[in-house]
Amino acid sequence: MSVPAGFEPMAYAAEGLISLLGPYYWRQDAETYVYGFQSGARHGNPNNVIHGGALTAFADTLTGHLIEHACGRKCATIALDSRFVAASKVGAWVEGRARLRKLTKSLAFLDVDLMAEGELIATTQCVYRVFSLDAGHGR
Repeated sequence: MSVPAGFEPMAYAAEGLISLLGPYYWRQDAETYVYGFQSGARHGNPNNVIHGGALTAFADTLTGHLIEHACGRKCATIALDSRFVAASKVGAWVEGRARLRKLTKSLAFLDVDLMAEGELIATTQCVYRVFSLDAGHGR
């Protein structure tokens, strides 16, 4: 499967876990961002469905990206609470949409829906620490 029209690669370090699970993509739709990745064998579990860990890592990555775009500040994950509501076969295009519920001076609260083949497969609620502009923390 090819990447759907309008998506562009997310910029991130070429090393570490994200580089092993990606590439991840994103696009802006009206007032929201949509994220996606093409699942493959490396994302699967022994049942040939997308592993929950791959979905959680994707949700964590896209929410960090959204926060940095929303407020121009670096952030770090405090909590992710994921619910896997349906299985999706390896090979599916996965899309994620996040909603920033609340942004304070130092915290961000988000909800994420992950979809594959038009079906909701996971939901995640996240809390992030948002650093001040002069903190110098990396993600």
